[in-house]
Amino acid sequence: MAARAYWQGQIRLALVSIPVEIYPATKSGAAVSFRQIHEPSGKPIKYEKVVTGVGPVDPDEILKGYEVSKGNYVLLLRGDNYDGRLSGNYDGR
Repeated sequence: MAARAYWQGQIRLALVSIPVEIYPATKSGAAVSFRQIHEPSGKPIKYEKVVTGVGPVDPDEILKGYEVSKGNYVLLLRGDNYDGRLSGNYDGR
């Protein structure tokens, strides 16, 4: 699918009109993710989830939370599936 122009118009220099179209520089839906690679071996580096004083943690024991003050969190339940975006009717207040 071809990209759509944000703006179409003309630039006029004296008696010459030049058609102009402005396109977005990036695709809004495109995302690139990179892995960290161990240079000598060429293998990907793993991200181990660890709690200080407890040790490694199972993925089943991890919840998402928002820190409201130092050490105090509002936890999201597993069924909430909140992705961090505000609803469409948020007015900024």
